Amino acid sequence: EEEDKAKPAGSDGERRGVKRQRDEKDEHGRAYYEFREEAYNSRWETSSFLLSASSFFPFPSSFLSFLYTSDLHFKASKDRYGGQPLFFEKFPGLWSGARSTHGVTKGKICFEAKVTQYLPVKEGSTELPLFRVGWSVDFSHSQLGEDEFSYGYDGRGLKVENGQFEEFGPSFGENDVIGCFANFAGEELVEISFSKNGEEVGTAFQIPKEILADRALLPHVLCKNCAVELNFGQKEEPFFPIPRDYVFIHAVPVEERVRTPLPPKTTEECEVLLMVGLPGSGKTQWAQKHTQENQEKRYNILGTESVLHQMRTKGPEQEELDAKSRDVLLQQAAQCLSKLVQIAPRAKRNYILDQCNVYNSGQRRKLLAFKGFSRKVVVIVPTEDDWKKRLELRKEAEGEDVPESVMLEMKANYSLPEKNDYLDEVLYGELPKEEAQPLVTKYKEEARKLLPPSEKRANRRNNRNKRNRQNRNRGQGYGEGLCRGF
Repeated sequence: EEEDKAKPAGSDGERRGVKRQRDEKDEHGRAYYEFREEAYNSRWETSSFLLSASSFFPFPSSFLSFLYTSDLHFKASKDRYGGQPLFFEKFPGLWSGARSTHGVTKGKICFEAKVTQYLPVKEGSTELPLFRVGWSVDFSHSQLGEDEFSYGYDGRGLKVENGQFEEFGPSFGENDVIGCFANFAGEELVEISFSKNGEEVGTAFQIPKEILADRALLPHVLCKNCAVELNFGQKEEPFFPIPRDYVFIHAVPVEERVRTPLPPKTTEECEVLLMVGLPGSGKTQWAQKHTQENQEKRYNILGTESVLHQMRTKGPEQEELDAKSRDVLLQQAAQCLSKLVQIAPRAKRNYILDQCNVYNSGQRRKLLAFKGFSRKVVVIVPTEDDWKKRLELRKEAEGEDVPESVMLEMKANYSLPEKNDYLDEVLYGELPKEEAQPLVTKYKEEARKLLPPSEKRANRRNNRNKRNRQNRNRGQGYGEGLCRGF
């Protein structure tokens, strides 16, 4: 199903087969692992992962929304006042964040966060458990402290705002309780301060009210390899006494809380956009721009780039990854993305699936899983000159070429989708269909002339899938040799 078995005119002797080179460069790179994951997952039936996701999403609490304003891979605790990363065993480097559905704009407000447990990781993993807690505004990134209007206290004793890390206070970890305080009482400044196990740490941030404007601050947690418990004031007694002039956010009258928009009530209100295009065509840029222009839809972009961002542990100084560690990270990101795409249909959200998705069978498999959603495909086909320029920019940014064998396979199997019973609409983000179709046909014909005969390609694909299964059974790529700081 993955490949069109029709051969171009001419005998096999007239075709120039491209033998796949198994050198280091050809085996590495983001596009390679994305392609390999797509090939591996193409053999699974849609229903198999629909059932597997059913237990991952409990109902949201009155404060922390685990279905809408948190990461898809943040798993709520049973009482709805805590949680942990969903994939901590397989992907120990993956950060998971959750933000409250309610915030405040006045008064002296607080909440508490306790690191209840360090989660077990596979033997040999170099990833250390970390926790970050603080306040952020709606629409800020789930990576607390790494963009504007996002303020965190990191377990390494650092404070972080807008991606800037500074030494602040004592480190903290398992069984420690961090008190988080927001003071709006000043005339010109909003002060954010913290405590550790009841002892004052001090003021970390002073935010001019003129800059913050009418934005509400919402409690926010970010964890890696640890479980957390939150006290918004729902507990009979706090973990530690709080200053007299502060109140827990749970005690703030409902009319004085700021509620973020409610999530969709039904899947019929949700939308999934499936990006389709060759590597480097501009899919990610289109997805990011569309998300910014339609903030009210709160799109979750599921793509390798976004997962890589959540697998990086940032700090005052960034460590450089060697080639092997970077390769492991890329492999893990591609595998993690596959898991996220599988569980996404169970959460009522709007999604953009930012992958190549050039195979017709892959398009069908993914869209069928989102039954009930408004299902659309966005095809990105730039002019040939623009595409070449973008590939060069991609190479400069990532330091790698798309492997030739991967690019040829994608070109040879590129299918422009048509509206059908599982696809409501096909949109073209750059060239319109009448201009895109001839280019895609040209790419397919060129690739088929360069690729080996279809039966050899089938054997190669079967061998590749066999290696993938063997690697997964051995646990290859999960937590081995991965350095932090990329």
